[in-house]
Amino acid sequence: MSGLIFSHSMTLAASPEAIWRAIIDPALVAEYHLAPLRVLELRPGGGISYGTKGEEMILGKVVEFEANRRLVHTFRFGPSQPGTAKDPETTVTYLIEPVGTRTKLTLTHSGFPSENQTYANISNGWPYILDAMEAILD
Repeated sequence: MSGLIFSHSMTLAASPEAIWRAIIDPALVAEYHLAPLRVLELRPGGGISYGTKGEEMILGKVVEFEANRRLVHTFRFGPSQPGTAKDPETTVTYLIEPVGTRTKLTLTHSGFPSENQTYANISNGWPYILDAMEAILD
């Protein structure tokens, strides 16, 4: 991987299955994410989008997944996010790993050629989202 990477790991009391559900279940995502999960076609090439009131805020395609273990998808902000239209598509990876009686979740957001607007947005957004996710799971 080249360029900038945002990465954050946390170890939770939740099971891998509970963390997986929190990533893919729209009702659970709505409890912690800044934008509700609107579409998730859980297959390689399937669409993923987040947004509110008919507005797609984040768009992407599923690259790969293994239930309760890993989800990789592309990421691009929708037209409602100012200054991001020319930013390249990036990649989000959720990795779920059992660690004794707990579970480690690592989120990696990669593919940034520079500190562009998308990088600035996610650098502020992911910590908030992951803290809120941890609060509902732990």
